[in-house]
Amino acid sequence: MATARQKDTREHIIKTCRQLFTVRGFANTPVSAVIEATGVKKGNLYYYFTSKEALGLAVLKDAREDFFALLETSCVASDPLERIINSCTVILHQMEKDNFVGGCLFGNAALEMTEGDSRFAEILHSVFKHWLARIEQCLYEAERDTDYRCPVPVSRMAKLVVAAVEGGIMMSRLNRSKNDFQDCILALQSILQVENP
Repeated sequence: MATARQKDTREHIIKTCRQLFTVRGFANTPVSAVIEATGVKKGNLYYYFTSKEALGLAVLKDAREDFFALLETSCVASDPLERIINSCTVILHQMEKDNFVGGCLFGNAALEMTEGDSRFAEILHSVFKHWLARIEQCLYEAERDTDYRCPVPVSRMAKLVVAAVEGGIMMSRLNRSKNDFQDCILALQSILQVENP
């Protein structure tokens, strides 16, 4: 059974590598960079993770857990469409904390890692599937409980929301400015007919 110290060390490695992989990418981060960033010796690193791939999977699972929790706490409002905008705005604030350095770990990993190890693809699919389902739920509730009628099938609108968020992150990352992401959210707000999120 792992001790509290071992759990803390493992958590430290995962959180540090999450930032490292977001900024540098998984393939472009050598084990030596992991050791330098975490301050953990090579032998200790392999005690916690049998390979760099095992570390990468642990990082993605940890990020997924945090993102799911973020969606639950940010997707709040009496109006279901406001919930969607609120969740986008919270993601904006999260990205802004790091000045958009690195962008979105999931978006980056989807481009970099899904062609190889199917285990990475499985985690990433689960992230986007859950995210889309959360947005779809809000859209269905809006159609059921308000006058809103989605101009396209709900599944397509949900994909547009995710694409707008990921695209907004990418452009804000490029320009080191929240303005591009904010513009994407404002466009979504207009499309979803949300007046005061």
